[in-house]
Amino acid sequence: MLGLNGASAGLITAFQLKAVFSDATPAFLQGVADELNVNLVKFRLDTPLRRAHFFAQVREESGPGMDAQVEDMTYAPAVLKSKFGYYKEHPDEADVDGYERDPKNSRKFLRKPDKEAIANKAYSSRYGNGAPSTGDGSKFRGRGLIQVTWRDNYRTITNFYNSLFGKSDVDFEKNPEWMATYPYSVRSAVCYWVWKELAGLADLGSTGADVDRITAIVNKYTDSYARRREHFKVAYAAFK
Repeated sequence: MLGLNGASAGLITAFQLKAVFSDATPAFLQGVADELNVNLVKFRLDTPLRRAHFFAQVREESGPGMDAQVEDMTYAPAVLKSKFGYYKEHPDEADVDGYERDPKNSRKFLRKPDKEAIANKAYSSRYGNGAPSTGDGSKFRGRGLIQVTWRDNYRTITNFYNSLFGKSDVDFEKNPEWMATYPYSVRSAVCYWVWKELAGLADLGSTGADVDRITAIVNKYTDSYARRREHFKVAYAAFK
């Protein structure tokens, strides 16, 4: 298997992954590697450059332990108003749903966030999700190593899953919680990567602009562009 500039890419190893995901256990990382090594060509993770771009995004989406697999929805009112269209239109509700911290102890909540309400409102009435009252926002919030969001996207990931991993009873629209559990958390990220044709963008290069181009597809309005560029540098060094 040839990688960038004809260099042998070989299999993904837990040792390489540990350089990117410092808090994850070796056993878990070996499991992730085993899942991906089944068919690196089919999964379009067959060069160091593609792997570096893929895991740079996973690192930001899932954290150093590769374990943030359900979107947390812990937001202050000000963030809700700036981040989500629903709360821009309903700022009074942000003041009720968002958290308030103790000014004397920033680790203590005076009011905890209403995470379910936040998800239901923030992710309502678009991309297959119904109104806040349907509960679709919470049901189809971000899950997996790449945080897939919205009912329509859960359905699409299911279709790609059946194509990449074979026909099965896996249906993320009917069982959205599965996407946050191993091995589906890994496989859903692969499905997203293939669906969005991100390997083709990865092949364009290793500059900050190349990383940003992929970030804009994974999470266009994120404030983490710079962090993802740094993750890429670490990942690229690990996989070369």
